[in-house]
Order: sequence, then C-alpha cells, then structure tokens
Amino acid sequence: MIRIMIVEDNPGDALILSEMLKEIYNDQFELVHFKRVDEGLKHINEKFDILLLDLNLPDSHGVETFNIMNSHLPDLPIIILTGLADEDLSVNIVSEGAQDYLVKEQIDKQLLSRSIKYSIERKNIEIKLRKSEEKYKEMVEKIQTGLFVIDLNNQITYINNQMAGMLGYTVEDMINQNVFRFIQKNCKKVFKNHLDIDNRSIGQTYEMQFITKDRSPLWVLMSTSPLQKFNDEYIGAISIMTDINARKGMEKSIMDAMIEKDSDFSSMMGNMVEAVKPLIEDDKVKDFFKGKFT
Repeated sequence: MIRIMIVEDNPGDALILSEMLKEIYNDQFELVHFKRVDEGLKHINEKFDILLLDLNLPDSHGVETFNIMNSHLPDLPIIILTGLADEDLSVNIVSEGAQDYLVKEQIDKQLLSRSIKYSIERKNIEIKLRKSEEKYKEMVEKIQTGLFVIDLNNQITYINNQMAGMLGYTVEDMINQNVFRFIQKNCKKVFKNHLDIDNRSIGQTYEMQFITKDRSPLWVLMSTSPLQKFNDEYIGAISIMTDINARKGMEKSIMDAMIEKDSDFSSMMGNMVEAVKPLIEDDKVKDFFKGKFT
C-alpha cells in the first residue's frame, strides 16, 4: 500500500491524477488531497510515501511552496506539478532537492508511475547516504586522533576538531588553507615524500613537526595515505596523527616502544579512509586496501 499526499488547488487536475493512480495501483494506494500548504502541514506527522506538489496555491507561490513543504518534510520525496510556463522554475527546484517535476499537460499513467517509483527510490538512497555521512562524520569527530584531508593542490578540504585544536586553531581557520603553512620548514620535504604514492607503504609512521598558532613546535606521530581515483589519478591525501610532544624527551628505546604501540595506525588509517570517503566530494576514490596500496 502506497500513501500519497497531493497538494493541488485545481480540483480538475487532482481528479485526473486520482484516476491515473487508480489505474497504476488498483486499490493498493491511499490518496490524501489538500488544496493549501497550511492544510498539508497539519498532517506532517502522518506517514506518507510521496508528495505531489503544485507550486502555485492560494497561500503560497513558486519556490516558496517547495521550500516550506521540504523544510517540514525533509525525508519525503517531492514531485513538483507544474505548468509549461513554470517548467524552468521547476528544473531549478529539482536542483534544490525536489526529486522530479511533471508538466501537467504532459502527464500520463506511465510517466506518473515511473516518476513516483524512481523518486521514492532516489530519496531512500539520499537518506541512507546522509545517515552514513552523519555516522562517519560523528566517528571522525569523536576520535582523539588528529585527521585532515588535502586536495591535489595541498589545500585542506577536511579537518577534524581534534587536529585543529592541537594547533590552536578552529576548523574554520584551517579549512581551504595550504597545509604546508602549518608544517615546520625542515619537515616539509618529509611530508612531500609521504605524499608520493610510489614511495608509500601502508602503516608507515613517521615523525613530523607542525607549528601552532602561537608559533610553538608540535611534534606528532603521523601516517599519510595518498588518495587516488580508480584510474590511479592522484586527487589528494589523508593524514592521521597523534601528539607526541611529551614523548620527545624519552630515550629512544622507550620511544620505539611507544611507536610500536601506535602500530595500529595501519588499521586505523584504513578505517579512517573509509570513514572520510563520504565526506570527500569526489566519490571515485580507490579502496584503501586495493591497487597500489596492497
């Protein structure tokens, strides 16, 4: 059983859609019809599978109509019902989050059926991706390890609060900045070497010195993995690190033991790459344990 909300003030258009839906779903649907936005909003706590929404209603017009309904029903797929004169506007609204638009003069049973089916499927995928991204982002933010992602121009595209805090900055201070701005001059070559895919091996940890906001040195134990597309094109890198300032005064044997304790960087790096993927705009990132990383 599919439950459909339609917000449409033209009774003739609503009747035509109702008859099409009867042909599509037989008796396996419920259509709830409202003529105004405010009427529909009174029922937002009810369970619906899809919303068919006319843009021009007695109490709302144009993009405002979509924005109101979408803000109150963010998980409900919305199909815009439009006239020929508003087709360009409807295309723009789809780019804002509507799943589809249908020109009233061109709707038939097959088009309506296909639009509803695919709109529900796309919205379900969108919700799952959003929840996955939220889960991974929460995980990345909760870890006590610093993490950042850079693009192919060495600009920071993502950084967690832990890493920014280590250096005395906010995330906003560091985002879109060149990462080398924060690295001690004599350590820049070390970091560049670890960005080189051909010189990189999984789990390899190394020491780096960053410069904090107050110009103090910060020693970290770090692991870096270049990010590639499936065609091996380099698109940036991900690094994780832990503060070892307090360890620098230890004898080498103790230091080695501490590094060995941190040898789970290999596993951690693999997990972090997978966790950060949803936060990277380019979704064609090669799996961490495949290709040249094996």
